Amino acid sequence: MTNKRFRKWLVKAGLIVAMLSLIGGATSCTGTGPEVGKQAPDFTLGTMAGTEITLSELRGTPVVLTFWAINCYYCRSELGYFEQLAEQSAGEVAIIMVNTQDTRSRIEKFFGDYKVHFTIVLGGGTQVSYKYNVQYIPITFFIDSNGIIRNMKVGAFPNEMELWAAIETIRGPTP
Repeated sequence: MTNKRFRKWLVKAGLIVAMLSLIGGATSCTGTGPEVGKQAPDFTLGTMAGTEITLSELRGTPVVLTFWAINCYYCRSELGYFEQLAEQSAGEVAIIMVNTQDTRSRIEKFFGDYKVHFTIVLGGGTQVSYKYNVQYIPITFFIDSNGIIRNMKVGAFPNEMELWAAIETIRGPTP
């Protein structure tokens, strides 16, 4: 009889510990990333052009910061929208595309001879992705000229008009 009671107690104790672990894990995941209205976390990373880019050095210019990867269908589906944005807003808005997974050679092969108008940043799969709490891609942050995050979007933009509408939070009306 005591053996049965002990097993029941052990099962109950195990369930309580499991529930507390789940609750603790869930609460520790909230609020760990950057927030709208707060300063964007700074970073310095290498670009496909062979230079380095530091986010804080772009102050004075609004920034669109997107995390993406080649194997992400939704990321690829919105690349054209970002290319149009980069072409049409050259000098007014910096478009930074942080690749979270791919090597330089794979990215070069993917784009081929096409020269994009946005900046592709390498190595976002570690430090920068952690700072921005990137759990899903694509994810886009809209950072104003003072370095404050004004908007963010998890998931792909379904069309170019929605991307332009989001740009208004950091730049002003669509041209």
